[in-house]
Amino acid sequence: MQLYREVTGWQGRRGTAGGIDMDEVSDVQLDRQTELKRTLGYFAWFIGGALGIWLLGLVFALPLLVFLYTLIEGKEKWYTALIATACTYALVWGLFEYMLETRWPPGILFD
Repeated sequence: MQLYREVTGWQGRRGTAGGIDMDEVSDVQLDRQTELKRTLGYFAWFIGGALGIWLLGLVFALPLLVFLYTLIEGKEKWYTALIATACTYALVWGLFEYMLETRWPPGILFD
């Protein structure tokens, strides 16, 4: 139904959608150095996470990545980072490994 409304511009019986526009519009312009720093930071975390999963395996690398990211990028306190790490480990191991019996391949260091 939504696709039909988008394509045809149909607004309903009243002629208006009756809702509010939820899209946030922003004209923030960042300088080139800030853009480059954020882009390189993103790819550094991405590549570091991929290398961690390759070396340690998903079950250990993902909680470690969450811990480091919350400490360094999020600037959270260490106990907040530990709580996020414990929740991540509980989700990855508890749900996937234990309940769904999905066996993630070990990293090359544990092979």
